[in-house]
Amino acid sequence: MSSTPHIIVDGYNFILRTKSLSVKDENALQAAREALVARLEAYRSNKGIKVTVVFDGQDVKVFNQPINPGGIQIIYSKPPQKADALIKNMIERARQARNVTLVTSDRALADYGRACGCKIRSVEEFSRRLTRPDQESEYRAKYDKPLSAREVDEWLRLFEQGKDE
Repeated sequence: MSSTPHIIVDGYNFILRTKSLSVKDENALQAAREALVARLEAYRSNKGIKVTVVFDGQDVKVFNQPINPGGIQIIYSKPPQKADALIKNMIERARQARNVTLVTSDRALADYGRACGCKIRSVEEFSRRLTRPDQESEYRAKYDKPLSAREVDEWLRLFEQGKDE
């Protein structure tokens, strides 16, 4: 791994600790994985960072190769290996662990990452930084509108008044 900042996300830990990604069945689990990746894509979009999300692969048939939608690397552990062991291996292979941010609320995994020199962000802390793409577009539709000529004139008048005081 290079000196580029790298965020490693403990995938199922993130999903299980995030209410908006709640999972009730296998179909919901797939939707939750896709929603998490979409949020990570939106977060990563204008940053020069590498993002990897790691899932346990015991119930998934696509673990043979990494998947890279939108620049997000998705890795499934190969059974019987668990995602935690795979994440630990990734951290050990990192040339500069200080450039790695591990996103997990698993205390043992966080302690391991911290001991190796990684930055640690809890799921709760990191999820506050992520913007759901649908929320962002709702916000833009509601608030990111061009001003009318009348509104521009009004703002200019207000700023001109402030100069005189």
